[in-house]
Amino acid sequence: MVHIFLKNLVKKWKAGIIIPLSLGLFVLLIAAIWPDMREAADLFAVILESPVYAAMLGDMGIFNIAVWPGAHQMYMSIMLEYYIIAVTIFIPTKIITEEINKKTLDVTLSYPIPRWRFLLEKFSVYLFYSLLYPLLLMLFTFISTEYLQYNYAHLNVEFDYLALTYSMIGTWMLFFSLGAIALFCSVLILDPRKALGVSATVIFGMFLLFRIGDMTESVEIIKYFSVFNYMNFAAIVSSGTFPVGDFFVLLGVGLAALIGALLIFQKRELKY
Repeated sequence: MVHIFLKNLVKKWKAGIIIPLSLGLFVLLIAAIWPDMREAADLFAVILESPVYAAMLGDMGIFNIAVWPGAHQMYMSIMLEYYIIAVTIFIPTKIITEEINKKTLDVTLSYPIPRWRFLLEKFSVYLFYSLLYPLLLMLFTFISTEYLQYNYAHLNVEFDYLALTYSMIGTWMLFFSLGAIALFCSVLILDPRKALGVSATVIFGMFLLFRIGDMTESVEIIKYFSVFNYMNFAAIVSSGTFPVGDFFVLLGVGLAALIGALLIFQKRELKY
């Protein structure tokens, strides 16, 4: 029933595990240097209060790095954005274009299953491994917090794991939504280089819309056209609440892009 999924799950396991693991290990790095870094927290606070940095960082600039939760949330906000942009541009876009590059698409489509199911199973591999990002981040956050509580009991190292769980759900929803958009672009274009360029333009363009819209109220409306505005990590951990509306926005966008990609791939004549 899921032969394509299992085959690609095994085939992609190295990159699927190593990339999210590298992000998880970054949490340990932050925990290791935070006790020394917090001594310069006042200096960082002055810098972050600058209008320029406030505009650039948005919600990320409100965290107090003198406490462990604040340092964790600020740096993870930044790193998560980098990882989400890179992963959603390169991995989902290559699900089909990689087959075209290797000239193996005819062989892979010879399986006695519909095209849409072939594509869905391969995309499910991406979704499975993208789930490791929030899971490993939560695991390493717990390990780091326990380490700090044991070695620096006099410092404020309490952590709101409920808010972290909410934010991690949002992180996976961003992987789903942006990944589906990248998949749609690749199936629509099929040309490997052009598909990668279009996916990068769309995803990075939405990131810029969010960041620019977050700078000033005069252009705030443009950020609502970006999926990065919904279930944002920094906003969730700041409020400590689960944004139900944002969840359904990302779910709707992701499903629409995924269904569109499946329909196009099922019906179009493949010329490459």
